[in-house]
Amino acid sequence: IDKLTAGLKDKLKVDAAPFVPASLSAANNDNSDGKKIKHKAPQKRHTNRGKNNKPKDAKPQQNNDRGDKSTPDNAGVGKEGNAKNKGKHKGKKDFGKSKSSKPRNNEKQNTATELKENSKDKQQNDGPGNKEKQGKPSDNKRQSQGKDKGNTNKGQTKAQKKKQNNNTRVDIRDEKQVDDATSKQPQKQEKHKKTAKPNKKSVASSSSAPTSKQSIPPNQPQTTNDLNYAAGRPLTVVHIAEKPSIGQAIAVGLGGGGNKSYGKSLPVHEFVDNSPFPKAPKASKVTHVVSSVAGHVFNVDFPSEFQSWDTVDPAELFHAPVVKKLCKGSVVKHLQEITKGADFMVLWMDCDREGENINFEVLECCMHLMAGSGSKFDRVYRAHFSAINPSDIMKAYNALGKPDKFQSLSVDARQELDLKVGVAFSRFQTRYFQGRYGDLDSAVLSYGPCQTPTLGFCVQRHLEMETFKPEPYWLLDLGIMNSGTMCRAVWDSGRSFNRNKVDSYIATCRDANPASVAKVISVITKDKNQGRPVPLNTVALLKACSKALGIGPHSALQMAERLYLSGYLSYPRTESTRYPKSFDIASTLQDQLQDNRWGSYVRDLLRDGVNVAKGGVDMGDHPPITPCRHARAGELTGDMARVYDLVTRHFIASVSHDAKWRSTTVKISIEELGEKGEFTIRGKTLISPGFLAIMLHKQYGDEREDVPFGEEEEEEKDLPEFKEGDMYGLFFSGSKKSGNKVSVAPTGKFCTLDIKEKMTTPPTYLTESELISRMEKHGIGTDASISTHIENIIKRYYVELIPGRKLKPTKLGLVLAQGYHLIDNSLVLPTIRSDIEGQCNNIAKGLAERDDVVRKAIDLFSAKFNYFVDNISKMDVLFGSSFAKLQDVGKPFTRCGFTRRYLQFITGPPPRLYNKTTETVYVLPIGGEIKQWTGRNCPVEGCNFELCLYSVGAPPRTFPLCPNCFNNPKQEWGKLPGEDTTTTPGDEEDENKERNIRRMAGKNMIRECPHPDKMPLIEEMTVSPDPESNGVLILDPHLGPKWRLVSTREPTIVHMPKSVEKVTVLNAKDEVLGCRMMSIEFKEGESPLEGGKKKYTSCFANDEMLQGLVRIHHGDERMKASSRGGRGRGRGGGRGGRGGGRGRGRGRR
Repeated sequence: IDKLTAGLKDKLKVDAAPFVPASLSAANNDNSDGKKIKHKAPQKRHTNRGKNNKPKDAKPQQNNDRGDKSTPDNAGVGKEGNAKNKGKHKGKKDFGKSKSSKPRNNEKQNTATELKENSKDKQQNDGPGNKEKQGKPSDNKRQSQGKDKGNTNKGQTKAQKKKQNNNTRVDIRDEKQVDDATSKQPQKQEKHKKTAKPNKKSVASSSSAPTSKQSIPPNQPQTTNDLNYAAGRPLTVVHIAEKPSIGQAIAVGLGGGGNKSYGKSLPVHEFVDNSPFPKAPKASKVTHVVSSVAGHVFNVDFPSEFQSWDTVDPAELFHAPVVKKLCKGSVVKHLQEITKGADFMVLWMDCDREGENINFEVLECCMHLMAGSGSKFDRVYRAHFSAINPSDIMKAYNALGKPDKFQSLSVDARQELDLKVGVAFSRFQTRYFQGRYGDLDSAVLSYGPCQTPTLGFCVQRHLEMETFKPEPYWLLDLGIMNSGTMCRAVWDSGRSFNRNKVDSYIATCRDANPASVAKVISVITKDKNQGRPVPLNTVALLKACSKALGIGPHSALQMAERLYLSGYLSYPRTESTRYPKSFDIASTLQDQLQDNRWGSYVRDLLRDGVNVAKGGVDMGDHPPITPCRHARAGELTGDMARVYDLVTRHFIASVSHDAKWRSTTVKISIEELGEKGEFTIRGKTLISPGFLAIMLHKQYGDEREDVPFGEEEEEEKDLPEFKEGDMYGLFFSGSKKSGNKVSVAPTGKFCTLDIKEKMTTPPTYLTESELISRMEKHGIGTDASISTHIENIIKRYYVELIPGRKLKPTKLGLVLAQGYHLIDNSLVLPTIRSDIEGQCNNIAKGLAERDDVVRKAIDLFSAKFNYFVDNISKMDVLFGSSFAKLQDVGKPFTRCGFTRRYLQFITGPPPRLYNKTTETVYVLPIGGEIKQWTGRNCPVEGCNFELCLYSVGAPPRTFPLCPNCFNNPKQEWGKLPGEDTTTTPGDEEDENKERNIRRMAGKNMIRECPHPDKMPLIEEMTVSPDPESNGVLILDPHLGPKWRLVSTREPTIVHMPKSVEKVTVLNAKDEVLGCRMMSIEFKEGESPLEGGKKKYTSCFANDEMLQGLVRIHHGDERMKASSRGGRGRGRGGGRGGRGGGRGRGRGRR
């Protein structure tokens, strides 16, 4: 086995033969000796889908050290959700992991027969490094497991393989690619067996499954396709960026601006390049097609059967399946149209883990449509770039690497954990406490694995302040008068909490005979360098913006991203604090020579020579944040200009000279006090400003917490001349034992010795900068997500931002955090989340298996959730002492249709009605004004609730509202309010989920009629279809004297003529349209009817006379509530128009 392993490692480095899955290698089961390879008989599987799709008599599969399945189709695919995912989209993954920490066992088995005859020769080529890797004690065990597991699965038929794929997560690609790989790979394998020696110049090929550890990392330039591809014929290269603005920059950088562009939301840029494509240099012509997506293509979510807050126990969510749903169907259609028939695909997503995840989402959609057969992933490349100026674009284009599956899997793991843990805890505690208390400060009591520890830091500091007990302390204060300047000396003993002891020191000096003197025992003057700052990474940028500019972390990162998309800054999400060797510092500085703010400083710096930045670490992801092009004064405005100014000055300072200070330390002693009589005077003056000449803000990055008393930074001041041996007579004041008065000595040199009383001071609330430091220290969040977690606890009203950019916990935040501590403090402490973040980092590095990490974390949090539910009464005690119970708040508003008791109206948030008798809560819509409508009951059979009025928009449109029917709509009434009928089925299901979540959490933003159009209450008032929407026109329930019709779905108001005195909706319906007839009564003498008739019956939809008299007004969709969602598609803010959009940080720019 050791010989086979040695040969395998050498083969993977130098051999370009494609990998053949175990299920396909059964067709080529002749080994090099001409003998048949024996396979185990395939095991029977159940025809019906069981929980795990395993036969009863099947033995559990053994996993290797990384938990990989021997079937390559499952490589990199999560197994959560397999049981209930019915395999809606089946297809084989033709791409895989680009690198691995250890060889996969199934690859060892598949290539064993080929390596057998050549293992002796290959073993001679292995260097000492390979022998060291073979010497790991666990290798033999791993290899034996891989051998057994490979034999078990080699005999699987295609049908069995297909059934196994039904358990993988949703994959929208079809099976055509599988057939292509099946038909091509065996022939390639046979051909390779006849090769005498491998070609050492070729590179290991990425194939239908992830390869073993490669000699070239994915982010390094490499070629995985045949360089003779498309020789002598034209080819097409499709470039896909993460955002349209980046796509446009790529088109300009590659095509020079002479592009053919079309499309609106996702523009497409097309041009022909006469220069050869680096991966196919023999092609006759290269056509480049550049376009983009708009962030993530898929959204991780629960299936529809787990969406209900009423019927699904939150505990079930931990082991519920997760699926990837399309965020927008039009994006997939767009991708498939531009990649169909393409020869190569180059992915230009942001170079971080989220970007790698989007890479594989794009490949899920359209890679199977590329031209050619065999492994299409070999012709997929990934561009690694840090800026979008033309030079960086061309540099990335000429050094294409491969997508990194491991980083994508780490994102999948984190998304699944955050979804399951966050939704389960949030659903339970939101429903539990909103059903018991009426004055909560937040509509959703959310829990987040990162959000809650972030809150915990703020609450911990608050508790430290509350429990702090100030104590008095005393110290000796020595003042030295020298050359007319009074210098304060610091007592080296620090401070004393015993007043009598300090008084005794004064008494000793006062009673001394001869009189006490203060003597200068040493004067030390030396020059010190203040080191220039290390280069700027994301965390340092967020802290600097908060501390120096007063810009919050979330806004600061947004500004930096906008500057990056505009080409002014490099990529703002980076962990590196050292410039890579390839970074051109001089060229970046030269771009700033013309600036009138720092141009002259840069000119001098280039003349004298730049300095390599001190310290820092190059993480290999992106270089530190630097300016990419010059922005003239006034070219940028507002916070964007301030952030650009800070980044540019920091970059120049990081390559400048150190600042030089001349520091003077004077040691003074009073002999009578011994060790307690030592004092120090410090001062410093600036000799050479160095980088301080360009930086406007001093040391805005690091916070020094818990600085020992007396070790404060020395003050910048000029000291008078002190000489060793100088003597200063003591004068006393401030002591209760001394009545002497201070008098000025004739020599001008004297000193005073006093006692100062001070109080210990409590800590202050955490600043944003301090909180970021703590989050970074404890591993809470990533450099890109830290700002989001801070923003979330502010939006949830768990903390409030007070002057000084400090975060003060609210009453709700304190109760939640203390409740977690009472039940299970690990829910709010950073330890567990830090460990999980570390495991996700291991996934990204290929050191841990995604499924193992997710499974262990889910089991852990599931157990904690059950314990949390069993002990929720402990947190309830805290809520009861801080908030008012529902039965004690609100006012009688409307009657319940079941008990005929009045329901209490609680203004919220969220607004709701509460039945004290049954303890039932009825959530009301947000976005408008709710009014009473006394005396009218709901016509729905079995309901009989007293109705309310709901007004929204400007001018307001008013609709009837039944609290019971709003919370319990029936399916036959049609689409629920807020559904976008123009979306694809995938979007529709996702938006229904959004609506359900916000309905149960009181976050459903309704700017239209709150009931479906086919609800009996609305049908009774419908007089016409609305030709401008899918809604209907109903009579405004306010009735007269100003009669009007309002649209249920659009801000449209139809004003009846002023001559109308009364309008009544009749029971009779139009036979064709099915809407109600109206009885209209005109005022005396103002009737437009023949003969002055006052009354007549009309069907508004086909009454041309009445339509000619009305006035139509298109109002505003704006709601009275201020909490609108973020940008998005559909009718409203956020994703799907539901308000408060659930973003991922990656939208279209």
